[in-house]
Amino acid sequence: MRFIKRLLTPLAIAVWDGVSAGVSLYVALLLSYYAGIPNYYRTYLWLFSLALAAVVVFFNLICGCYTRVWSSMGLRDIALQFLAIGLTAATGLLVNWGANVRFNTSFLTRNTYIIWILLMLILSFVGRAFLRVLTRLRAAVRNNRLPVTPVVVYGAGEAGSYLVSSGASNAVTRIRVMAFIDDNPALQGRKVGGVKVAGGFDSLAATIEQTGARQVIVAIPTASRRLLQNTLEVCKQKNCMLRRFGTIDDADPSDMKVSDINLEDLLHRGSVQLNMAMVEDFVRDKTVLVSGGAGSIGSELCRQVLRFGCERLVVFDFNENGLFHIGNELREQYDGRFELRLGSIRDRERLNEVFTEFSPQIVFHAAAHKHVPMMELNPREAVKNNVMGTVNMCQIAITHGVQKFITISTDKAVNPTNIMGATKRITELIMQLMEPQSDTEFAAVRFGNVLGSNGSVVPFFKQQIEKGGPVTVTHPQMRRYFMTIPEACQLVLEAGAMAGGGEIFVLDMGEPVLISDLARDMIRLSGLEPDVDIQIVYTGLRPGEKLFEEISLAEEDVDHTANKKIMIMKPVEFDQQWLAQTVKQLEQAVADEDDPAMFRRVKELVPTFQHESLQH
Repeated sequence: MRFIKRLLTPLAIAVWDGVSAGVSLYVALLLSYYAGIPNYYRTYLWLFSLALAAVVVFFNLICGCYTRVWSSMGLRDIALQFLAIGLTAATGLLVNWGANVRFNTSFLTRNTYIIWILLMLILSFVGRAFLRVLTRLRAAVRNNRLPVTPVVVYGAGEAGSYLVSSGASNAVTRIRVMAFIDDNPALQGRKVGGVKVAGGFDSLAATIEQTGARQVIVAIPTASRRLLQNTLEVCKQKNCMLRRFGTIDDADPSDMKVSDINLEDLLHRGSVQLNMAMVEDFVRDKTVLVSGGAGSIGSELCRQVLRFGCERLVVFDFNENGLFHIGNELREQYDGRFELRLGSIRDRERLNEVFTEFSPQIVFHAAAHKHVPMMELNPREAVKNNVMGTVNMCQIAITHGVQKFITISTDKAVNPTNIMGATKRITELIMQLMEPQSDTEFAAVRFGNVLGSNGSVVPFFKQQIEKGGPVTVTHPQMRRYFMTIPEACQLVLEAGAMAGGGEIFVLDMGEPVLISDLARDMIRLSGLEPDVDIQIVYTGLRPGEKLFEEISLAEEDVDHTANKKIMIMKPVEFDQQWLAQTVKQLEQAVADEDDPAMFRRVKELVPTFQHESLQH
């Protein structure tokens, strides 16, 4: 529904431009020929009008005039509109010149031509101005009965200016911008949209007091984590709510909305610069299968590959409720381009059925057991699913001629202290074992925790805060890498496009975050004070946990790629025959339910594996 609404406005403007072209021509002819429009023009007027309408709409499209936000028309929009009309005028001159050379006549006289261009220019701006006035009137009517919230806007750029002009509101309140804060000295002391820029960050606290603002809205889509955290501290001191307007993922101001600051905002490290052409070429017109497609990572991969133009997506998962929900979501935009299939990666027959039915060219293998404490309680299940399931996936992929097979790994695979991490390291080795055995290109992508994923610490902390605390953290020095789910999946796609076979790609996850700081940030975002309103209690490390995670083994050499956020770990040399044999022995130990033997085989495959079960 939102897509249709967004499409209607540019479509209406395009129709207006087309009609204006015909009307302008007719009026220009009337004004040029007082005795009446010549029969020649009357006969072909409809044809001339259609041709001119097509030219006008074409140049407006080329200049991007139909993607502009005309409800907040600015100088750039006006300049682009002049450019579109100018190109139309130049085309008319060229056609007239060609007619003079070829037929010794002109389609339009000079007077008619000039009047037509001027009328086109006037009507094009009249239509857009009407849209702006209509938008303002509608906002005024909607907001008239709503109470006003005084706010200070941090950022006097395009987003901040749009926030002032649009009269942003929701169903409960509307805002009145009392002042801007901007760190650009050139803007300080000046007015933007009639609102004064009071100063930089240092003047924020004083400006809140002077204006009586109840909210601070950060209108900087690329705002850094540090800026948001510092602003949050000032807002807490002044008992003022912090919100934001727009993020780096918004294409234009009309996509933006005023929203609460969340944890993703505080941890986000900036825009992911994708090689769009490479990623599009990778998935466009291909059949893509995502195992674990109903999970947090898998479902975002599904959204991304559909967005980049895959011909058909196969969402494969064992979770029928998850499949139902992702199916309902995707159907709104991509109906007919995806298929849902229920099954387990442990079931070779089911895998063979699905691969036979769809013949996927690209496979993203995101299905895995990932919850560390739960896998410590059920270690055999971790091996069955993560190792044996991956072997099944790889062998079926080879049988069916899959072009690329990308598996999702984790930083817990490096020097693992838990069975989950060890099994994920084995899956990386399996990728490299399978690579030389077929034409399928295998690769793995290794990264850390993702915010909002199933089993993440974030929803757990949120529940504890809602109950009034305490918030339980295992250790004051516990730290982890974090990424947002869209960021991780976009980088996975580009790494997959780069893959030539056998690589382990590692994503740059920035600096690790103290879990205790994460807990404190979440408490503050809830409007409470850590250690005052909500206590933080340290409970000690759980089985299999480390204080910090690493991203590479000591023996792995790191190579950089064209994307600074993606690195390649050169494969470690190993005996392929020995590896295949040991994996078989591991499978047998699991079948025999011999846990001591299973752990010994895991240790043989992953020498850096340190686990309490190996001490006995």
